[in-house]
Amino acid sequence: MLGSMSPELACSSAATNARRGRSFAIPLAAGLLLSLAACGEKSPPPEQPTPPQPSVEVETADTPSDILASSDLPEPLPAPLADDAMGVTVHRLANGLTVYISTDRQTPRFTSWIAVRAGSRHDPADSTGLAHYLEHMLFKGTGALGTIDADAEAVHLLRIAELYDALRATDDEGERGEILTAIDAETQKSARFAVPNEFEQTYGKLGINRLNAFTSFDQTVYLSEVPSTRLEAWARVEAERFRNPRFRLFYPELEAVYEEKNRSLDNPAWRTFESMFQALFPGHPYGSQSTIGLIEHLKVPAYADMVAFFQRWYVPNNIAIVLAGDIDAETALPVIEKYFSDWAPRALETPAAGELAPLSERVQRTVKAPGEAEVHLAWQLVPANHEDEPALYILDQLMDNATAGLIEVELVLSQKLPDAGAYTEIMREAGAWMMYGTAREGQSLAEVEGLLLGVVEKLKAGDFTQEQLDAVKLNATIREMRELESNWARVAKMTEAFVNHTPWSQAADRSERIKAVTREDVIAVANTYLGDAYVAVYREKGEFTPPKITKPQITPVAIDPERQSAFAAEILAMPASELEPEWLVEGEHYTRTKLPSGTLIAAPNRANELFTLSYEFDFGYQQRPLLCLALELMEQSGIRGEGAMSPAELKRALFAMGTTVSVRCGVDSASLTLSGIDDKLEDSVRLLDAWLHRPALTQDTRDKLVANILSQRKDELEDPRQIGRALANFARYGKNSPSLVEPSNQALRRANLRELGRLLASLPSTRHRSSYFGPRAADAVAAQVTLGRRHRPAPKVPAESFRRVADGRIFFLDQKRAQAEISITLPEKPLPAEERALARLFSEYVGGGMGALIFQEIREARGLAYSAWGYYATGRRPQDAAAVFASIGTQADKTFEALKAMLPLLRQTPLQPARFASAKRNLLEEYRTNRVLPRAVPDAVKGWDDLGEASDPRPRSWEFVQTAEIDQLGEFSQRLGSEPLIISIMGDAERIDMDALGSIAPIEKVTVEQLFSY
Repeated sequence: MLGSMSPELACSSAATNARRGRSFAIPLAAGLLLSLAACGEKSPPPEQPTPPQPSVEVETADTPSDILASSDLPEPLPAPLADDAMGVTVHRLANGLTVYISTDRQTPRFTSWIAVRAGSRHDPADSTGLAHYLEHMLFKGTGALGTIDADAEAVHLLRIAELYDALRATDDEGERGEILTAIDAETQKSARFAVPNEFEQTYGKLGINRLNAFTSFDQTVYLSEVPSTRLEAWARVEAERFRNPRFRLFYPELEAVYEEKNRSLDNPAWRTFESMFQALFPGHPYGSQSTIGLIEHLKVPAYADMVAFFQRWYVPNNIAIVLAGDIDAETALPVIEKYFSDWAPRALETPAAGELAPLSERVQRTVKAPGEAEVHLAWQLVPANHEDEPALYILDQLMDNATAGLIEVELVLSQKLPDAGAYTEIMREAGAWMMYGTAREGQSLAEVEGLLLGVVEKLKAGDFTQEQLDAVKLNATIREMRELESNWARVAKMTEAFVNHTPWSQAADRSERIKAVTREDVIAVANTYLGDAYVAVYREKGEFTPPKITKPQITPVAIDPERQSAFAAEILAMPASELEPEWLVEGEHYTRTKLPSGTLIAAPNRANELFTLSYEFDFGYQQRPLLCLALELMEQSGIRGEGAMSPAELKRALFAMGTTVSVRCGVDSASLTLSGIDDKLEDSVRLLDAWLHRPALTQDTRDKLVANILSQRKDELEDPRQIGRALANFARYGKNSPSLVEPSNQALRRANLRELGRLLASLPSTRHRSSYFGPRAADAVAAQVTLGRRHRPAPKVPAESFRRVADGRIFFLDQKRAQAEISITLPEKPLPAEERALARLFSEYVGGGMGALIFQEIREARGLAYSAWGYYATGRRPQDAAAVFASIGTQADKTFEALKAMLPLLRQTPLQPARFASAKRNLLEEYRTNRVLPRAVPDAVKGWDDLGEASDPRPRSWEFVQTAEIDQLGEFSQRLGSEPLIISIMGDAERIDMDALGSIAPIEKVTVEQLFSY
C-alpha cells in the first residue's frame, strides 16, 4: 500500500489481546520517537563561547535575494485555493523561512512539524548517520536552555570536540581507549553545568506534548503538539533551538544511537529493506547510505562533521514551519516573524550527485533471518512531482488495497500465500514500487516470486475492470476525508510538499489528478516501469550473527531535578491565558442507548459523512477456542444462499461501496468494525449479517487456511519478535499466557465446518456492545445497526491475574542477537478506583517522557538503552489485577547494568520534589489542553464502562492531582518494593554476565517450546 514514513516507535504497548497476525512494517525513518512533549521561545544572541564550528566551504551569493532565488522555495500563497479543503496558506519570511498553515478548530491545540530539507541522503559518504544523530542532539538544549553556566560549560564542550577529532584520527585501540576515557571525564565536567532534558521538561510544563523527531532520506522533521495559548513560548524556544544549539552530552547520547542500530540489526524487516535499496540504488545515497549509519562510522563519530552539517543545512531558506490546528496566519505570522526573522539565510550547496542508473537485469540479494521465509521484489519508479505519479498511485491501490486488490484476491484469498502485499516509496530524486510474499512451509521462494510476478503480468495485461478502478478512486476520496480529521495528517501532507519541492497548488490538486487517471494510463505505467529489470531479495531462514559494537565505559551523569536555567524560568513565566479542562458529557458528546443486544454508544461526526460502526464481544479464544479460526475463515469466504457471492465478489462489493470490514480476535475479546460512507451503512450491515449467518465455508478453503496458519506458527517459533512477546507473557501469566491458551495445532486440524459455522452464526445473537460514530443521531441509527435477536449472555471472562512467585524470578531465554529485551512486572492486587489518579501520577513521574525518571536515569545519564519505559497498568476492569510494567532494550553486555539501574527506580522510587512538581504540572496542563477527539469518543466511553465508571472520570483525577502531595506518591511506590519481581530476558547468554544476573533473582531458563501451545 502507498506509504511514506513509518517511523519505529520506541515504546510499545504491553497489551496482550492483539489478534495474532502480521503486518509488514517499512523502516523508512529513524528517530527519537518516544511520545514526548514540546514548546518554545527566543533568546538574546549568545555571549558565551560556542563549540567548535569547523569551516564549511559554502558558496555565498551577493545578496539575500540571490540566496532565496537559488533555494527553490515554495511560492507564497496568502489566501487558500478555492477548492482546497485544508485551506492551506503558504508564507515566506524575508530570510526564506517558509510557513505552512492549515486551520482546524476541533481542539485548542495546533500541531507543529519543523521540516529540514536534509536527511541521510545528504550525509557525507564517509560519515553516514550524521543527519540522524544530529536530530538527537537538537533535543539537548541551547546556549541558554539546558545549562546553568554556558561559559563554564563551553570550555569542556570545546575540549570534547577536540577529543573526537583526535579519536577519528587514530586506529590504535589503546590510544582510542585513552581518548574515550578523556571524553568520559570531560563529559562529567561539562555535566556539572548541564540541565539534561530541560527542553522537554519545559515543554511538558507548558502542556506541549508529542515531542518527537524522525530522519529519513530527504528530510529531518521535529514534531510537537502545542496549546494554542502557548504560541509565543513555543516560537521563542524553537527559534533558540535552531539558531543556538549546544551539542552537550554527546557521549552518552551516542550510546542511544548505538542501541538504535542494534535494534535495526535485530529487525529482519529493516535489514531486508536496506538490502533491497542497496541493490535498487547502488550508486546513490538512497541505497549506499544507512539512515542510522554504518557501524564503522558510528564507532568513530564525526563530531566536527555534525557541526558542519548543521551549519550547511539548518538555515531558514532550507526549513519550513508547518502548522495545523487551532492556529491561523493572522495570529501565527507576527509571532514567528518576531522570533525567527533575524536568523540569517545562507546559500545552499548542491549535495553530491548520486548515480540513478536504470537496472538492466534482475538483481538478487539474500538476507538470513529466523522466522518466516519471504520474497521482496522492487522496481525503480519516478521521483516526486513526476506526471506519472497519480497513475502509479492507482496501480499500487489496484494491486493492494487491503480489501480487494489483485494481490489480495489472487494470492491471499486463494490461499496461495499466507501473506502478500505491496507498497510505494516516492522520494525527492527517485521512487520504488515493492511487493512481498510470505512462503508457507515447503514452498520455495522461487515459487513465491513466480506467483508475485504472475499478478504483475495480470495488471500489465489490463486484467482489471473499470469498476475496480472507480472503487480505488472512491476509496482515495474517503481516505482524504479521514485525513482532514487529523492535524497530523494535514501537517504530513504539507511537509511532504515542502520536502519534495511540490507547489501547494499541485499538492492540493492531487485528488483531481487521481480521479482523471484512466484504465489506459494504468496499463501504460505498468508496462513502462514493471519490466524484467528488478531487485529480488530472498529472506531465507537462517541465523544472523550481528556485528558487535564494543561497549564504552560511561560514567553516569548526575542529574539534579532542582536545576533550572534562567531561560527556562523566563519561558515558564511568560503570560498566557489559562484554558479550562473540557470533560465529555453524556447527552452532549455521546449517548448510551439500550438495545436488545446490549449498549449502543453513539457520538456525532460533524466533520463529514463517514461512519464507523463496531461490535465488541467481551470474550475471545480463551473462552471459545476456535473463534479466531472461524473469523479468519469467514474473511476468506463468500456468502451462500440469497444474494450469493464468491469471496472475491464480496470483497469487491464492499470496496466498491467504500466499506472496510476489520476483524479482531484476541484472548478475551473480539470485534467486528465497519467503516465507510454513511449512506452505505444499511447495505454494509446487511452484508455483514449475511456473512455471519450464511458464510460459504468450504473444506478446501478451511484446509488451506489451517495449513497456512500452521506454517505461520512454525515460523513464529523462530521469530524473535513473537518469541519475545510470548516470553514476557509466559513470565507474567504462566499457564494463562495468551500464547499457551491458543488452540493447539491438533485442535485446528480437527475443526470442522459445522462447528465453525455455528460459532459465526452465534456471534450476532450473543450479547455485545455496539458503538457508532457518524452523522446520524443515535435514535435514528439504533434500529439499523442492531445485529441478531434473542441474545444470549456472553461467556464469563475471569479476572486477569499474574503469576505469583515467592522470591522473584528471572525467566531467561537464550537467543543470539545484538540486543537483550528485558521486561519487568511488579504484580499488584486490583487497584481501588480512588487510587487510579495516584497511579496515573506515578506513571507520569517515572515514565512520562524524556523528562521523567526512567528516561533520564537509564538513557540520559548512563546511555544504557534506546528504549526504556515504565508505567502503572490499572487493569481493564475493576476486578483485574494491576501491575507496574517496564521494559528495556539494551546491548546484551549491558543487561545486568541496565537492570541494576532500573529496578530501584521502580521499587525504591526516589522522591524528588522538583520532579514531582513537574509531573503534577505536566498532568494538569494535559487535562487543561488535551481533548478527546470526536472519533475517539466511543472508545473512551467503552474504556470507562469497562472500569465501572458511569461518567467521565477525569474530573476526579483533575481534582486529586491539584492537591496531591509527594508523601502520597511515596506511600504508593513504597509498597511496590515488597512485591516479588517477575523479569523476562531474551538475549545472548554468551554476552550477558549470568552470574551477576543471578544476584538479582533466581534464574529459570526456558525454551521456546514452553512458550507456545503448538
